[in-house]
Amino acid sequence: MSLLVFHMEKYKREAVRGIQSHNQRERKSASNPDIDYDRSGLNYDLHNSGPVDFGKVIDERIGQLVLNKKIRHDAVYMCGLMVSSDSEFFKKLGPNETRRFFQAAYEYLSDFVGKENVISAVVHLDETTPHLHFAHVPVTQDGRLAANKIYDRKDETLVRLHDGLSARLKEYGFKIERGGRGKGKVHLNTKEFKEQREALKDLDAQAEAKRQELASTQTELDQALAHLRELSEQAKEAESILQQEPEPPKPTLLYYKAVCDGHGQRLDLFKKTLGANRAI
Repeated sequence: MSLLVFHMEKYKREAVRGIQSHNQRERKSASNPDIDYDRSGLNYDLHNSGPVDFGKVIDERIGQLVLNKKIRHDAVYMCGLMVSSDSEFFKKLGPNETRRFFQAAYEYLSDFVGKENVISAVVHLDETTPHLHFAHVPVTQDGRLAANKIYDRKDETLVRLHDGLSARLKEYGFKIERGGRGKGKVHLNTKEFKEQREALKDLDAQAEAKRQELASTQTELDQALAHLRELSEQAKEAESILQQEPEPPKPTLLYYKAVCDGHGQRLDLFKKTLGANRAI
């Protein structure tokens, strides 16, 4: 069964514009060869009817908050949650069910962060594997800009969020399992995720090459064994003939040629038997 891919990233103010550009395909990326820009028109935003200015949405949301102190210069202004699975999973779903899958994820995540804090929910269909980029302003329930309070490592918020999202998708009828959990499990950023995916592809290719090599070796072994069996049968046949034949007569003046021919045939059988047994 396919696994749910889910990870989170935090962005400071200076990174917001770049994420907007990537998610909304505002310009071509020189560092991401996976993007097929001819298919970018298939992408869609589940939260907005069209492109938005991420910075403006963030400022408007922060302007609605009653803050007791000034926002720190190194504060996290935006969090991004990425949802996906493997390519085969989406191939089996088809376009309509794929959209329903991401719609269910979007609704669940919106309930978690508060819909008023959602910036965008862009689904990318122009890369190797469909995935959802869910971006939101990290506002706590008591109205603070505090990503660390929302995604509390001590409270294992991300673990519970991952569990809940997996359960929700199953409730909607999707055959998918939660990804790895427990100590040592990390949420990869987009670059690391793609690097790991490429590494897995390389391992698959190496494994396939090794399987082909072993299959070729097995074929050669089967052919060698078949040849040895054939030689063994020839040796047995020659021995059987030698055992059944009477002792050849001594050559006389009258039958000298015939007796010599008989000795020659017998000698050939001995050679055949000896050669086959040596090969075996």
